[in-house]
Amino acid sequence: MEQKTRRWILISGALTTTAIVVVGGVFLWSGSRNVVVSDDLPGNTLPTKTAETPAQVASSFLTRAISGPASAAVFTDAPEAATAALEATRAGMGTSGFRASVAAGEPPAADATTAELAASVSWSLPSSSPLNYDVKIPMVRVEGAWKVHWVPTIVHPQLAEGAFLTYRKALAEGALLGRDGKPLTQGTIPDGLYKTITGTAGDVSGVDGWEVGITAGGAFTKLAGKDAEAGQKITVTIDAARQASAQAAVDAVPQGAAIVAIQPSTGEILAVAQNKTLAGTNPFVGRYAPGSTMKIITAAAAMNAGLVQSGTAVPCPAKATIGTRTISNAGFGHDSLPFHTAFALSCNTTFGELGSKLPPNALPDMAKRFGLGADWTIPGAETNTGKVPAATGDQQVENSFGQGNVMASPFGMALVAATVASGRAPTPTLMRGKPTEANDVAAGPPAGVLAPLRAMMREVVTSGTAKQLAGIPGLAGKTGTAEAGGGDEHGWFVGYQNDVAFAVLVEKGGSSASAQNAAAAFLRG
Repeated sequence: MEQKTRRWILISGALTTTAIVVVGGVFLWSGSRNVVVSDDLPGNTLPTKTAETPAQVASSFLTRAISGPASAAVFTDAPEAATAALEATRAGMGTSGFRASVAAGEPPAADATTAELAASVSWSLPSSSPLNYDVKIPMVRVEGAWKVHWVPTIVHPQLAEGAFLTYRKALAEGALLGRDGKPLTQGTIPDGLYKTITGTAGDVSGVDGWEVGITAGGAFTKLAGKDAEAGQKITVTIDAARQASAQAAVDAVPQGAAIVAIQPSTGEILAVAQNKTLAGTNPFVGRYAPGSTMKIITAAAAMNAGLVQSGTAVPCPAKATIGTRTISNAGFGHDSLPFHTAFALSCNTTFGELGSKLPPNALPDMAKRFGLGADWTIPGAETNTGKVPAATGDQQVENSFGQGNVMASPFGMALVAATVASGRAPTPTLMRGKPTEANDVAAGPPAGVLAPLRAMMREVVTSGTAKQLAGIPGLAGKTGTAEAGGGDEHGWFVGYQNDVAFAVLVEKGGSSASAQNAAAAFLRG
């Protein structure tokens, strides 16, 4: 019988493959295990393997920590808590890459039950910037096997329970905003105007930065990052609610229609709306005969020249021949009435007579003081207020009540109404931070004509040609009907209520009634 020799062999360390002949077999093993082999174990028992080293367990944990949190958590003494925390960081860090390695060190004593390892962590962030730091990994022996003792600081030294790492963009502050402070989007304003505004503004967004930090209870603590490069922050003056109301008002009109609204106190443009029927132009530049809305300018010029005052009695015959022109009213006439009433009733013969007595430059000079015929360079919009040429004789007579060769855009007439309301010709603005340049602008109207004009425009609504709008509180305005050729007539209503001035045009509306209806819809929005 062969003599049994007792041999004890302890193997650990680097990966090896070694063959040892023992009674009855061949054994293979690696240094990843501590293996005890005995050739006289009872019943030829197979070798017994003990727990992995702390470094090996920690490495297995770190290898899976972000790529597979649940599979990493099994190497800890608190799998559920570790899984939840690691999943939160994985979501917070998005597409960031994660690497970690355990530092070399002395192994713990054979009878040790705890240990602490050092590890280096490196994140490859989406911004191509690295985030590097060191952590401590506590180890504990549980039922003879080493486990990672779970604490949040394993992920980052400053991490607390319930917190997680987050990578996010640091958004640049630049933006094109609406008056309400929200981003201006296409469809909020007419497409043509939107394209002009965005073309003028250019790229306002700036350059986004990035930041990585700790999120805890909704609060974010920045650890590293790159600040955003701020762009421009430009507010478009259009008021979303008034724009929507103006658009709905013109869309309800079967003929071509437009509305422009301006804030008299600031000159900011509040609304610019037109329907699809409006013929080949836009409310900023389209020029039309202003009809009797021109009487605002003529009244101011006549009062400033001393020809008449608000209470002066004036003739208002149903028909009159002035120079070579025969002028008539819309089916009414009066031997005499106060000038303010002639204005409220829109008496053509009264204004034709006054116009014939004015100097040739009186109407164009006064018109420019109300913004009509003035010229501005407005970032975001091409504009044309209109034209009031110097004239004499029959041409001046016709110009005095808005026919002849006088032309105005809805934008220009909105400026006239805004000037009456504010007492000065406001500088129209469409984009805050992009100042308007005045090219051909006069000083505001004479102070002495403003109070009478305001009272007369109020009377138009309370008892004159716009009395159908008398139920709208504080509204003042002026109606207008302008011959458009071929027997057609455009309808106008211009006015103001509180700090909103506006002009409404209806192409070939036949009278001012359709414009008044659109104005009411706009104001009651």
